Amino acid sequence: MASLRNRVEAILLVAEKPASEADICQALRASPAEVRAALREIGSSLEGRGIVLREVAGGWRLATHPDCREDIERFLLPPKTHMSQASLETLSIVAYLQPVTRAEVESLRGVNVDGVMQTLEDRGLIKELGRKDTVGRPIIYGTSARFLEAFGLRSIEELPPLPEGAPRRVGGDVIPLPLSAAREQALGQIHESVEGHEGDQIPHSQSTLEHSVADELAHALDE
Repeated sequence: MASLRNRVEAILLVAEKPASEADICQALRASPAEVRAALREIGSSLEGRGIVLREVAGGWRLATHPDCREDIERFLLPPKTHMSQASLETLSIVAYLQPVTRAEVESLRGVNVDGVMQTLEDRGLIKELGRKDTVGRPIIYGTSARFLEAFGLRSIEELPPLPEGAPRRVGGDVIPLPLSAAREQALGQIHESVEGHEGDQIPHSQSTLEHSVADELAHALDE
């Protein structure tokens, strides 16, 4: 029989999502200590190579080395896999204020976000968490395991701190950043021209999601 290290490696290679320690133990009928030791061996053996072992989204998976990111993008990403600034800003708000409704996101962005939210959901970055127990029972959203994996986070608690003055939840309600008179006027002027056409904006960056979510939220709320 192959060594435990090789068996763990094989599991990681075929796993469609990060494999948890418990799932690996069950599949290989090995103890947690044995699996952890095998994972350490695999991690050490990959040093200096184009593949790394990552702990993300509550599990382990083999991934390409960050230094090879641009090469992988050119090889894999089709020309239109960009994320607009609107998508990045909306994703940042959902990440920090989840569970959050579309209306709460719109109250911060000042424009309709139906199209952007649908795009993020289609890409598997956000998901429905249920319905809010208020009038109309609106759908509430949060980030997905795919979001954690894309940002290299083990859990949502690893998100960087919010910038000073950013909106937060107080007593369950979203408390937005106070808007200056100039920003209020600007939002009013662009609302109708932007609404319904957010997907047409110039792409902000490749959809590699390597940017700091805190930076994106800060940019979204910048005066």
